[in-house]
Amino acid sequence: MEFATFVYQPATGWETPPEPELQALDSPDTLVLVFGPSGALTDLAADSPLAALARALPRSMFVSAASLTVAQAQQASDGGLVVCVARFAHTRLRRVQTGLSPTLDARAAGQRLAAALCDPPGLSAVLVFADGRQVNGPELVRGLTAGLPEGLPIAGGMGADGTHAARTWTLHADGPAQHSICAVGLYGSRLRMVRSCRGGSVGFGQRRLVTRAQGNTVEEIDGQPALQLYRQYLGRYASGLPEAASHFPLTVFRRAEDMQGVIRYVLGIDPDRQTIDVAGDIPAGSLVQLSRAGRSELIEGAFQAAEALREALPVDQPVLALMVSCVGRRHVLGEQTAEELEPVAAALPAGSALAGFYSFGEISSGPGQPCDMHNMTLTLAALWEADPDRQEA
Repeated sequence: MEFATFVYQPATGWETPPEPELQALDSPDTLVLVFGPSGALTDLAADSPLAALARALPRSMFVSAASLTVAQAQQASDGGLVVCVARFAHTRLRRVQTGLSPTLDARAAGQRLAAALCDPPGLSAVLVFADGRQVNGPELVRGLTAGLPEGLPIAGGMGADGTHAARTWTLHADGPAQHSICAVGLYGSRLRMVRSCRGGSVGFGQRRLVTRAQGNTVEEIDGQPALQLYRQYLGRYASGLPEAASHFPLTVFRRAEDMQGVIRYVLGIDPDRQTIDVAGDIPAGSLVQLSRAGRSELIEGAFQAAEALREALPVDQPVLALMVSCVGRRHVLGEQTAEELEPVAAALPAGSALAGFYSFGEISSGPGQPCDMHNMTLTLAALWEADPDRQEA
């Protein structure tokens, strides 16, 4: 397995001209992940960075997700492109994609993708990227996991650019596709993909029952207007709403016996209806707990995620590491965003590559949990092809 990462900034161009190295990586079993602003992901003019990629990689498989903030190595930046190219030696690739329609919801779309991915034998892992504004992420994951073999590793995220939030494309053939879900199946016995997932938000107060909710809108908690109760919990911080909401996500427990919850980022509030909108869903009948997402807690979560990943990695074989973190974490961390990347980069074997983006929803599994869509969470996935002559952890 060979891989390389490249960064493009509108003001300065490519940090390293990609064409000579990319041509050597081109093949039907080469995966090209491109993350960046939605406008840049649709610019196919002859002098655009995408056109340069298409010329250099005519046989490769392209997948993209839109995000204002991208990450490469130990740096996060706004407005640029990060390109991750991986040529597999012993792994086959298959891309399937679908768009939503009035007769096809996110769960059904996930089931359709899963059925297509399971058709060829030897499926070892799945990467999935979707439009963060058009697709219900939790329902997509439920559809995928229902149709895929139990325990199959899945990783990915929801595009977060705020307009046409995710795209998948075959640049040299049919151009960009909007409002879609794209899944890549990786096939072969030598492929390895391990994941790590940590939030860092600290829950406080008792768990309360969601008594009324529709989609991603929480209307009542314990029979009270959701926003009224949320303000009571925030106390003096309530005066800072809606901006303060990014520091106080909600943790949802779908079953009373669940020890681990799933974090939901508060997207907005409606003072007139006294409701709370979250990224993802908090269904009626579930329990919620208010959480605090401070800088120190989020960075500590990143250290925990990095350590958990390191323990599962090969001892001395480079890996390709995909990082999907939340736009909410980016908002809270601000200029300290690079501090959540530093422990991850340090945990990887020498010669590894790290790239990713900041999303509207992170798709991974936490400790002892099934795969789900998370918010305010740092998720990591490392890929490599097992070498019989190398020791694995």
